[in-house]
Amino acid sequence: MNEFRYPEDCQSNEDIADYWAVRLDQSDLTRSEEDAFGAWQDADPGNPERLIRACQMWRSMEIIAADRDEDVVVSAAPVKSDPAPVDLEGVRRDLERLGALEGGGGRLPGMRSAKRRARPVLALVTCLVLAALFGYSTLQPAPDLVAAANVSAVSEMHELSDGSRIWMEPGTRVALHYSEAARDITVLEGGVFIEVAKDASRPLRIQLDQMTAIAVGTAFSASKWGGYARVEVSEGTVDLQDRKTRLARLTAGRAAWQDADGDVHYADVAPDRVAPWRGGRWIVDDMPVEELLARISPLLDDLTFVRDPRLGDITVSGSFDLSKPQSAHDALLAAYGLEERAFPGGFRIISRK
Repeated sequence: MNEFRYPEDCQSNEDIADYWAVRLDQSDLTRSEEDAFGAWQDADPGNPERLIRACQMWRSMEIIAADRDEDVVVSAAPVKSDPAPVDLEGVRRDLERLGALEGGGGRLPGMRSAKRRARPVLALVTCLVLAALFGYSTLQPAPDLVAAANVSAVSEMHELSDGSRIWMEPGTRVALHYSEAARDITVLEGGVFIEVAKDASRPLRIQLDQMTAIAVGTAFSASKWGGYARVEVSEGTVDLQDRKTRLARLTAGRAAWQDADGDVHYADVAPDRVAPWRGGRWIVDDMPVEELLARISPLLDDLTFVRDPRLGDITVSGSFDLSKPQSAHDALLAAYGLEERAFPGGFRIISRK
């Protein structure tokens, strides 16, 4: 029996975990490899967890990089631990360690040269998007108000300490920062409709990513879904500003939304059509498709939809029933000739057929 030896590039337990992740996915182990594999898992209590992470990374890289028409088969590794959810931030860290995010020649120990086959640029872009989404969520403050991920959430009214009243879309998460000098609300993700209690000494501010809505006594909606910030005014006035300057003053019947690039767009909206979700429907007019999918997401087991970078800009107009999210999702894909592909971690990539 030949004595088993690790490749020369296996210099740490992390490297060895990477080696076994690749080796287990290629073919059955030989008897000597099985013995070495078991001995390595038993040698350090942290090794099984390292292997899980390495398998997650290898599986994510292979699935994301696979050609669109290929069937992907993932082999199960005999790990002495319960399976864990995909750690996308860990994937990013490992990719950086391997040099893959800098166009380097990094590869997993024991892997054949990355030059053996051209990988599509989309694979890297998609991986970066998923990692960024995961990393961003870990930096957000804890919410003070959370709306249930079901249609009944829209009818629940929350009265704030200043007397303001707020309603929330399903899955919305809001952080409150009230003091004697300020009334600040941060929409972490989701949409709200708020009737602001008048207090001229403490204007209420709602933070939506790069944009802030400021009001004294009025009623308006504010949302941040899929990277898009949106404000619609049903009565009174709302001032908009970004981190540097004042943007505009919105009066009743006016709306504004800010895209992921920071550009602000303006439009008219019927005051009685502001936050129509309170009545059980999304009524949208030229809404970016990823914004609408993000609104539907909490009602579909909190899936995260990511737009294929090659998709281009698609805007949606129509009326959708909150109580039938799957029908809304299916109608949206069918109407615009779209399809979705599932990726680890509950992500769905939306692209053209």
